[in-house]
Amino acid sequence: MNAYNEATIGWMAAQGATHVCLPAELPAPSIAIAAKAARDLGLGVEVQVFGRASLAVSARCYHARAHGRTKDNCQFVCEDDADGMPLRTTDDSPILRVNGIQTQSETYINLLPETGRLIADGLTHLRLMPQSVDMVEVASVFRSVLGGARDPLEAETALREACGEVRFSNGFYHGQAGYRRIANAVPA
Repeated sequence: MNAYNEATIGWMAAQGATHVCLPAELPAPSIAIAAKAARDLGLGVEVQVFGRASLAVSARCYHARAHGRTKDNCQFVCEDDADGMPLRTTDDSPILRVNGIQTQSETYINLLPETGRLIADGLTHLRLMPQSVDMVEVASVFRSVLGGARDPLEAETALREACGEVRFSNGFYHGQAGYRRIANAVPA
């Protein structure tokens, strides 16, 4: 279940939840507070550390509409765009992706350098959102950092190779605009 704050986490625990997922938009201090609240209640807690962020979900299927189809007869047109349908600004800059009824970030969240801080703050799970890249390699890179076999900043080179030209972002974590990449940031 998604939870934005410790009060929601407490309510969810009282309803029988055993695991919560924190939204990608939370900055580091909020993640630490929410993770502590979850840990104190015995709940598992995770945050997305890789992949396009889900920013909004709509009742309408923009993918179907863009291809002249209705939502009820979309024929799963979203499968034609494995990494989502790109949206551009009026000056032709990439801005978002649409995948079915979901609006996603253009950039891939990449919290590889921040994983140590996230674990220290009490996260029990790190979410890797599947993308149209070698996800086995992506998982291997994160695992190598978590296991101490690789330095996070050095491992980022391997992650970059696995992801090609896609831009990375970590702005939300650092309390800035989500699409930003705070290079070599000292974890908050």
